[in-house]
Order: sequence, then C-alpha cells, then structure tokens
Amino acid sequence: MLRRDCLHKLAALTASLGISPSSQDFAGRDLTVLSLGDTAQKRGLQYGATPEADLSDVPPGYSELIAEHCRLLALNLSWAHVAKAPGQYDFAAEQGNLDFAQSYSMLLTGAHLLWHEQTPAWFDQAGDRAAARQKVVDHIRAMTSRFAGRVYSWNVVNEAIDPRDRRADGLRNSPLLAKLGDDYIEWAFRTAREFDQRAVLVYNDYDLELDNPEQDSRRRALLGLLDKLIAARAPINAVGLQTHLKLKNCCFRAELYRRFLSEIESRGLKIMITELDVLDNGAPSDIKQRDRAVADDYKRVLEVALDSPALISVVTWGLSDRYTWLTPRYSPSFARPDGLPGRPLPFDDDYAPKPAYWTMIRALQDAPKHRALYVE
Repeated sequence: MLRRDCLHKLAALTASLGISPSSQDFAGRDLTVLSLGDTAQKRGLQYGATPEADLSDVPPGYSELIAEHCRLLALNLSWAHVAKAPGQYDFAAEQGNLDFAQSYSMLLTGAHLLWHEQTPAWFDQAGDRAAARQKVVDHIRAMTSRFAGRVYSWNVVNEAIDPRDRRADGLRNSPLLAKLGDDYIEWAFRTAREFDQRAVLVYNDYDLELDNPEQDSRRRALLGLLDKLIAARAPINAVGLQTHLKLKNCCFRAELYRRFLSEIESRGLKIMITELDVLDNGAPSDIKQRDRAVADDYKRVLEVALDSPALISVVTWGLSDRYTWLTPRYSPSFARPDGLPGRPLPFDDDYAPKPAYWTMIRALQDAPKHRALYVE
C-alpha cells in the first residue's frame, strides 16, 4: 500500500468510528494521520515499537502500519530466546522480523543482552565464576558482533534492581548476581562496548514513574547504581525507562517525575522510553471514555518526558491493540472486570488511530528540539 493511500484509509476509518481527537485539543491543526517516526525525527528523536507478532505472517495492513510509523524495531533477542545451548544461536523465531527491519532500513533497539528472566537454563551449570563470566563474554561478543551496524541501542542489562531483596546496593538477588559477582553490570557494559563501538548502551528497568513508596525506593536504587557505574567509568550512555502505565490506582505526579529525569540528566546520561503502553482495566467499558482515559495517561507522562533534553527515543510496547501482551492470556491480572479486550496502544484492532495516537502526535509536535544521540 502506498503511504498516502495508507494515511487516507486510516483517516477515513478514524472518522467513521467517531474516535478522532476533540476539536478543542486540535483546533487549527492538520488532522492528517502523520507518521509517528517522521514526526519524532523532526524533533531529533527516534520512535519505534515492538511488533508483538511475526511481520512475515500477519494480516494485511499491520506490517504497513509498522513500516509507516516505526524507525526503531524492538525484537526479542534475549539470551534464552536465541541460545538453546552454549554457543549455538538460532534466530528463526525472529527471522521474519529481522528481515522486515532490514528491508525498511529500521534499526533494532532493546533486546536485553543480560536479563535474569531470560538467562538460559544451561547457564546454571556454567561452572565457577570464571567459567560463568566467560560464557557471558562469549554471548555478548556473539550478539554485538552479529548485529553491529543494525542496532541503535542495546539494553546491556535489564531489571537488575529490586530493593525488596534488601541488599544495601539495591540489586536483585538473581542467578546472574550469584554466579558473576556484584560488579557484573559494570563489566557487561565494558564487554558490550569492546565489541560494538557505535551502539547506545543502556541500563533498562521498570516501575520508576509513580509517586508511591515502592517506586520511590526503586528510583533511589537506580540512581545509586548509576552513580556506581559512573564512578567506575563504565561506558553507559542511557537509562531505559520501560513505562508500563496502569490506569487503576495511578498516582503520577509530574513534578516528581520531572525531578527524577533531571537526576538522570545531571549524571550526563540520556533517557529512553523503552516499553510504553497503558493497562486500561481501571477504565470504563465505554470505548470513547476509555480511550480518552488512556490518551490522558500517555499525555501526562510524555509531556514531561519530551520536555527533558536528555530524551532520545520513545518505543511503545506494540502499536495496534490487536497485538499486545496486555491480555489475560499473558496474566490474569490484565483481565478487565467486564471481560472486554484492552485498548492500551495508539492504534485499535483495525489499525485506526485512537486518541492515544493523536495525543502522541501533538506531544511530539509540541516538544522542544532534541539532539539525537549516536555514539561516535
């Protein structure tokens, strides 16, 4: 489908469903369906999504939607997903998406080089600390070498903090920590930089946006980890904030979030929104009311994040409600009381733009100019 045909079809479908943005929100603005990726790049930012599907085997329209809006593609290239045995890599599960990204000149983002939930089962038998570290080095070398030049950013380490484990340093008591030692994050970054000189190297984590005691302790633990990495001169470039939002029991305070982002920026690091979506099981059944509540959540967070000069990218965890992890199949906690499917993303099941899309476009258009980051 030609780009202009896709845009016209989406705009017409949006109008027919009665879910276009309010005239108050967009008075005097062009309501043509614009590319999120193009709009972001005009402000010096990168936009992308995870497809949550095999793009070589999806119904017509979805792959075109991804191609139109995304300049980054977040794929599942985590260790256990691609390495079933030591040194034996199989990318078949993601090959269709890898080919798709290459055909549209999209860069890859995320992928989690090290994550406690995606550590291969065989790593438990890695031997002593020296042997375990060598397996990690071999893995990082294999991944960064294979995808050099195709990756915008690596999540070098994902979700390594958990203050509930009551360690003084706030780190999670994980098999990675037990086998590799408490300096494993530092040397994982050094190893990644050794084999990929250009990618943005990221520490990525979740539950850092809201005003509650648990997330406050997580913010303190993260900032402590960043200080430790900086003091050790680890080659970290950015912090990834997953940003899985929930309408139910939400307690977002803009000024608190702004101060937190400033704390990261003051350490000389960039910021990436890496997994943005909104769980809507606390919203009404009525679609218009629900979509507006979801859009308002996107707006509250993005207006603050986009105002930070440290922000370099925004990635949503999916693009269409047809392909989202926020379903009861993934977790019973994601089920809505009314049994209706969730609507957490910028486009609906039929790939029509929702209020969340229009909110994102407006936030990007109104954002200050950013300075894109590419490691030299």
